[in-house]
Amino acid sequence: MKRKILSLALSGAFAVSALFGLVACKPREDNGTGGGTGGTGGTGSGTIAPGTVITDETIKNSVLSSLADASPEGYTFTGSLELAATQSEKTDTQKIQLEGAARFGKTVQADAYLSIDGDGLLYVLGFLRDDAFYAASGEVEGKTVDFTALKAQLKAKEDPIVLEKAETGPLQTILGAPAAIKLARNVATFAEGTLTKTEGGYSLSVDLVKGADALLSGAEQLADAIDKTPAMTLTSLFSQKFIDDTLTKLLGGVTAKELSALAQFLPEEVSGILPEFGNGSAKDYLLGLLRSGSFYTALAGEGEPWQNYQTFGEVPLSELVGAISGGEADLSTLGLKKIVQDFRNGWKDKLAALVCDLLSIEGEVSGGEVGLLLEFSFDNEKKPIGFSADAFVAGKIAAQTEELPAAEGTAQNSMRATLKLSATCASSPELFDLAGCKYTDGEETHPIG
Repeated sequence: MKRKILSLALSGAFAVSALFGLVACKPREDNGTGGGTGGTGGTGSGTIAPGTVITDETIKNSVLSSLADASPEGYTFTGSLELAATQSEKTDTQKIQLEGAARFGKTVQADAYLSIDGDGLLYVLGFLRDDAFYAASGEVEGKTVDFTALKAQLKAKEDPIVLEKAETGPLQTILGAPAAIKLARNVATFAEGTLTKTEGGYSLSVDLVKGADALLSGAEQLADAIDKTPAMTLTSLFSQKFIDDTLTKLLGGVTAKELSALAQFLPEEVSGILPEFGNGSAKDYLLGLLRSGSFYTALAGEGEPWQNYQTFGEVPLSELVGAISGGEADLSTLGLKKIVQDFRNGWKDKLAALVCDLLSIEGEVSGGEVGLLLEFSFDNEKKPIGFSADAFVAGKIAAQTEELPAAEGTAQNSMRATLKLSATCASSPELFDLAGCKYTDGEETHPIG
């Protein structure tokens, strides 16, 4: 399990940085180290007692607007991930502790330090910089990881820790793109949030599992409509309430020009023929592609069945699916509603199965449970001051015993993974200076800085 856990930590350290980086934070005057003070918090908020659930739409909208309009500048974060698997009455556990910081400017820079306690004690050091991602890992003696000593060893003259360098590829561009930041924030709008007055301001709690279920419920209704009318055009498809509402929420506040920064990651044959992005909204731009004859001609060409239509909006969905699949998929007999229903009923089991694979547990997963609660904190002026996430995945595993074949008996095993993360906004958190450190490119060692 150790190798899989280490791989998870290495790949996940900056996924955490990316997650928090896309959650808006404006720096506070106290650099994010105390409770918010001052201000009335909006209409009537001065008379609201801490613990009161806010139902006033004016206050709720002003808090949500503050989150949408904020600009990330920096933050510090901590987190923990606990994995536990019980097999034949023996419980195997792994615990990962995470801490770090990130700064935002033209690019994203971040530090992440992890300790992994299981069969032994491991460490992971990760540094995201303008040019690359640097990381190192290894085992340590004792019961705790001394990150200060490890960072000093990075610059030691004798037997230093040598970092491994990996190119960030499009990561820096994506993290810094305004569209990506707004898209990440808009995800929270898919679940109904609960706004509560606190001692220092406000707290907005969002249950993303309920939000996911609501999305799947809408997708099920859309799938039913497609099953009944597989020949509906793409224009009709995008006019369906579920599609229209989803695009409105996801692309809220995103402009077409902001979307253009992400278009570079599309295949060149697509990005090279996109119309000018202009000053309109991202949603209007995407819907405009359905009506664009020049875009249709450039992308679709004149072969079968494309010569029968002049825009993508005119193309029947069944025709599109058949053409893309090479005639192997028939939308009229596919049964999309049943597919969505099966996914809706089993996605929690599938997520638990992924964690089981991480823990090297074999067997069929059932009774999957998932929770993901996000909480945004605001001061009395409704400025974002922090963010936290509390998540878990659990399930039961029917594994074949050594004594009995699968046809005669199974042993009931279980697993549970618990994740807790928190971040505090800060204007300019301190990052480790890599000057004087060394990295390897796989063949030779080079100095940094």
